[in-house]
Amino acid sequence: MSRRLIARAAVAAAVPLAALGAAQTPALADDELAIRSVTVQPGDPVVGPSGSVKLVVDVVARGARGDRAVTVKVEPGPPPAASNGQSPGAAPAVVPPRPGAAPMRPLIDGSTGSVSVSGTRSTQGGQGVGRSTGWEKWRFQPEVGLSRWYPSGQWTVVATAKGANGATVNSYTTFYLRRSTRFEGINVNRGGDGTRVTGTLMRVDPKGQVDYRPFAGQEVTIRFRESGAADWRNMGTAVTNKDGWFESRAPVKTGGTWQVEFGGTAHYGSDTGVASG
Repeated sequence: MSRRLIARAAVAAAVPLAALGAAQTPALADDELAIRSVTVQPGDPVVGPSGSVKLVVDVVARGARGDRAVTVKVEPGPPPAASNGQSPGAAPAVVPPRPGAAPMRPLIDGSTGSVSVSGTRSTQGGQGVGRSTGWEKWRFQPEVGLSRWYPSGQWTVVATAKGANGATVNSYTTFYLRRSTRFEGINVNRGGDGTRVTGTLMRVDPKGQVDYRPFAGQEVTIRFRESGAADWRNMGTAVTNKDGWFESRAPVKTGGTWQVEFGGTAHYGSDTGVASG
């Protein structure tokens, strides 16, 4: 992954997805340029030590005309209104790839400033989308997916619509790219004074040297469901040590199922593990 890379998906062109079906409002003038919505799927992408997640961005706009009528840019960082004077594209420290790892592919094609985009006509454009309203749905599907080699945390999608007179409008939405976590070695031991639950919380290695490393200093919630019962009982929390290991003791002497849950952060996804005892 190159240093201080601002990964972007700048789309040079797309196919407008005008919805089929009748609408209740009259047609709008061509110069009434606006963007009604920008949506991203998946809305909460989580990446593991390998593989990638490909995004789909839908923009509903009106009055967009001409070449590059609607474009989309995807970059790490908050939107301009929340950047406090800093560049909205400023990325957190990037992770150098481990030896032998495949290089990170930027979402933007450095030679052309665009990526290949496929678009198809929508058969279900959504409420109020259609030729008679002037609203059109545009779909963007960057070929390059997000992986662990891209900065985790908040990302911003910037959609720009251009009118026939050259005027432009922007609209923003955000999502969080998170790296995965997982529990390992959950053990439940019942004794005379109650039950002891232990385990280890792991996260995708932020240094990129191995797949997973222990996740220290994180709160884990412990729950218990007695055999034959329908509801979970909250048994408290535990905090992982420097090795990602946690321990919880509860005055429970009956058998059942134990659940451990990590709620996630802005940079790491949630995970839940269960064990019987």
